[in-house]
Order: sequence, then structure tokens, then C-alpha cells
Amino acid sequence: MAEPFIAEIDHANLHVALRVRDLDASLAFYRDLVGLPIVRWTGEKDNPIMVWLPGLQLGRREVEPGENPYAILDHVGIALKDVEAVHNRLQAAGHTPERPYGKTHFPSVNRDVQTVFYRDPDGNLIEFLQWL
Repeated sequence: MAEPFIAEIDHANLHVALRVRDLDASLAFYRDLVGLPIVRWTGEKDNPIMVWLPGLQLGRREVEPGENPYAILDHVGIALKDVEAVHNRLQAAGHTPERPYGKTHFPSVNRDVQTVFYRDPDGNLIEFLQWL
């Protein structure tokens, strides 16, 4: 009997992503009060669009008319050591990526990350990522 596939997790890069209405207020809470340091950001350092803290990604969110302002969970990030293997297994099982498999460069840390997003059976957005 074949051994079951077990994904190798990159624990340091697991995260929950939240869209927040006031990034400055959220940083005052998570960074200044809770003590989570900013690990990286996108946009200008003095006025970022998105920031990453240990286990948490915060992004500016504009609430659209009629949208529930409390529905702020955007995705769960699962960091792997072989994202391509998981991506191939999901596609082989008939799942379609929500966002394409691709590489992004983060100038703030001068690193690339390979990502792909899928919806789980309940419709939750899951990011599978691997730092290169």
C-alpha cells in the first residue's frame, strides 16, 4: 500500500489575512500594543497598502456600498515547502485555481514567493505559498 501524501509545512509563514478599514489603527493595535513586528510590506514603507506581521497579513480595505463591513477575512495562507506538488494534486482531483499559480517578487525583503489560491469545499479562500 502506498504511503499517503503529506504536505511539508513551512510553519514560519503560515498566516491569516485580514482586510481592515483603518490600517493605521490596526497597526497601532497589532504592532504597537500586541508587539508583532512588521516583517514586510507592499507599497510605500511610510504608507503601505499591505503589511505582514508574524502569522498575520493586514490589507487596506475599502467597504463597498451594501457590503458587510464585518466580513473581513480574506484568506488563510498555508506555507508549504513544495507548493507545486499540492497544486498538481488539486488540479488532478478536478479543482480549479481561484487565482493563478504564479510567482511574486517582494522588494521589501528581496525575495520571491510562489502562490496559488483555491477555494475549499465551503468556499473559503486558501492561499498555498512557498518562499523561493
